[in-house]
Amino acid sequence: MSDTGPERPEALQAWMGLCEVVDRVRILVNRDLQGAVGLTLAENLVLCQVAMAPQRRLRMIEIAGILSVAKSAVTKTVDHLEKRGLLVRERDPQDRRTVYATLTCEGAKVFAAAQPAFADAVQRHFASRIDEDTLHQLRGLRESVLPPESG
Repeated sequence: MSDTGPERPEALQAWMGLCEVVDRVRILVNRDLQGAVGLTLAENLVLCQVAMAPQRRLRMIEIAGILSVAKSAVTKTVDHLEKRGLLVRERDPQDRRTVYATLTCEGAKVFAAAQPAFADAVQRHFASRIDEDTLHQLRGLRESVLPPESG
């Protein structure tokens, strides 16, 4: 025990440390992306998901699920990307309630330009600071902690 009270359990310390690492690296990557290509990390992640999707379009709710964020956060991010001409919203003709975010030609160009900057920022602020064994362990963390997704 320390003078400031009981020590936190090791699992809680590990969790808090992981959260701090993720938060700080996200801030650094966000800053680098904004400086290099004028995209926030959130914008890049949405653009990336849409660019990699079949037909270069995804339903808004699918983007939220993939990125584990609220649909309102996706809506706000798509608003910004749409204003810049990088995505357009399209309604499903069979179900007008369904809205797709679709990549534009300009969006494809910005996406292509952003990926080297994104990869470089992740390498600099994250991967270059840990050894290969740790990187391998971190890659397995998702499968160890999260339940398998059902079909």
